[in-house]
Amino acid sequence: MNRRHKLTAQQTLDITQKLKDSKYITYNRSDCSYLSDEQFNDAPQVVAALKTLDVFNGLTTDTAQKSAAFDSKKVTAHTAIIPTTNMPDLSRLTDKEKAVYLAIAQFYLAQFVAKKRYDESIAEIKCGDEMFKVSARKTTDAGFTTFLNDAEEDDEEDENSTAFEAISRLQTGATLTCREVVISEKKTKPLPLFTEATLLAALVRVADFVADPRIKKLLKEKDKDKKDEHGGIGTPATRAAIIETLKTRDYITVEKGKFIPTAAGLALIDALPDSVTQPDMTAVWAEKQAAVETGEMTIERFIDGLYAEVSRLVESADIAISATEKQPVKTALNRLAVKCPSCGSELVMTPKTCACTGCQFKIWLEVRGKKLTEKQAEKLIGKGKTDVIKGFKSKKNDDTYSMIVTLKNAQTGELGFEYPPRDPLKGLNVSMPKELKL
Repeated sequence: MNRRHKLTAQQTLDITQKLKDSKYITYNRSDCSYLSDEQFNDAPQVVAALKTLDVFNGLTTDTAQKSAAFDSKKVTAHTAIIPTTNMPDLSRLTDKEKAVYLAIAQFYLAQFVAKKRYDESIAEIKCGDEMFKVSARKTTDAGFTTFLNDAEEDDEEDENSTAFEAISRLQTGATLTCREVVISEKKTKPLPLFTEATLLAALVRVADFVADPRIKKLLKEKDKDKKDEHGGIGTPATRAAIIETLKTRDYITVEKGKFIPTAAGLALIDALPDSVTQPDMTAVWAEKQAAVETGEMTIERFIDGLYAEVSRLVESADIAISATEKQPVKTALNRLAVKCPSCGSELVMTPKTCACTGCQFKIWLEVRGKKLTEKQAEKLIGKGKTDVIKGFKSKKNDDTYSMIVTLKNAQTGELGFEYPPRDPLKGLNVSMPKELKL
């Protein structure tokens, strides 16, 4: 709804709540994508009711066609959101209400419209010791995709009829000539800023953003019974509220449909313990809850551990707040004199980072045990490298050494290091006369 109709998650939730209260749709706070077998039996009545609306009148459907969406074994606490047999007067709905209702109705009716059909050509080509695989599709019957008419649905497979025809002409065992090999040099780009739609999608698959294999596995196991969810944060009802809270508290702002963290938001993340800002805690508590379910842990032990962890976090927060109060507040949100090398926006310096207010550029101020000063950070970003800095700590022992910090990637903030130039006379016993007379 956000991509096509520019509705926020909260607006969509409010509208579906109103539609549900009017008994036009089923329970609206469900995160399930499946329907029960009983609902399949009720489909003829629901489809017939929907066809009384002018917008669906004349649509060809087959209520005997049972799609994969109807599976009682995959239904969780609630089924997917679908229309009821109680039809609204579309003329009395607002444009936004009508858009939401029709989207729900369209996706329900799509279960009974002809399936999309296509031909696919696949070829495996051996070049030297390497095997390459290429494929292409050609649609023969658009089916339900024509009916949905881009209703928030993206075709995951790129269709290329020219490529399909070319691959189809290949013969098994044929010998081809490799005419040209091209190596393209490209630069990595920072991840795009979140929109309302992409952030909501990310909140249901947090495991995709986790590098730790154990945490990733725990997050996926937490949602193993939920389609397309991998360590989801929140529920369909609370995710909208989470985003709205970030907006109202001025932690994020919206510019051209994209979410941008504010200076206050960046400072908040820097002030919080790392365990609170990472999804690891979600995975760990899910693991403990699973242990309670299997009897490996008592509920009392679980609650005691929860209280202990919360107490520890509160104490660490109190200490951080006390330390912050001793300094002027403006130091946490100090703006640098240089601009972001990636997008040209303002840079904000917090106790831990120097981050852009307009994109995802960020550098960590503590490098190998040495914290960069404001002037060093400004020179690093503005000139691409610092002067020689002393005091970097060795990982092997307590020795310190000097280095030049470089900005390796101006898009992401990745840092590099250079050894300072060596003095060719260092270590040699050479005396130079103070004054030469000719």
